[in-house]
Amino acid sequence: MKEIKEMHKEVKAALKKLQEEIKKYTDRNRKKVIEYKVGDRVLLSMKDLVWQMRDKQIKKLTEKFVGLYNIKKIISENVVEL
Repeated sequence: MKEIKEMHKEVKAALKKLQEEIKKYTDRNRKKVIEYKVGDRVLLSMKDLVWQMRDKQIKKLTEKFVGLYNIKKIISENVVEL
């Protein structure tokens, strides 16, 4: 029973060390979150908007960002209402 408890402690310590290492490598490429406030003015990215155009030439000429919109409400740290 003592041997099993010691093995359990060793495995638990190794798992904790592995989790810390994984976290270190995951956080390496993580960007800081921009904190927005109500009333800030922001540009809206057109990158992820789906266009119903067949001609790639037209898509190339569209703007990458549109407008200056005021932030009305902050829903979460990644979602705001414009």
